[in-house]
Amino acid sequence: MRNKEKGFSLLELMTTIAIVAIIGAVGFPAIDNFGDQENYENDLATIRGQINYVRQLSLEDGNAYTIRIINDTSNNTADLEVWQAQGLNRYNVEYHKSTSTKCSDFDGTDDKGTKIASLTKKLQHMTIKRCSSTTGNCTAVSAANNFFCFLPDGSAPENARGEMQSSDNAGSKKEYLHTYQTGFFNNGTRM
Repeated sequence: MRNKEKGFSLLELMTTIAIVAIIGAVGFPAIDNFGDQENYENDLATIRGQINYVRQLSLEDGNAYTIRIINDTSNNTADLEVWQAQGLNRYNVEYHKSTSTKCSDFDGTDDKGTKIASLTKKLQHMTIKRCSSTTGNCTAVSAANNFFCFLPDGSAPENARGEMQSSDNAGSKKEYLHTYQTGFFNNGTRM
């Protein structure tokens, strides 16, 4: 009886290394891209959650609210601050619709309301600039007017659009956020 040696031949070892290299070359970019998509989706979920929550607040307590977007373009992040209307007009839907830059004056003295710091959410990989129109290229409004408003009845004073720009580690995507007078919103193509 002959003793057989146990082990791999050089050909088997080279074949195994080649297969592992091919799988790595194909799989690594997909895994790397997965992290970018996850970063993008996390920020998008934060935006959706913040809008839904603030809209619900306006319906529950009958106040007007704004979500003010404070962009940090050097880090490609943003804070989504929640501001609540104060004063006699805080429940007045028509008043907020009539102010020049709708919802910009919450109490009649150029006041933007009271900030509720505990409700601020942070976007880790994205900035949002509100556009001056709902069509065409996005011309950003001033930083003071970079907000979306919800009226005391949960509606919005006007149709609006914002340009969302994600960082390199979130896919470098540019997409639009649309709000409608009904209070409904979506991202992507305007409905």
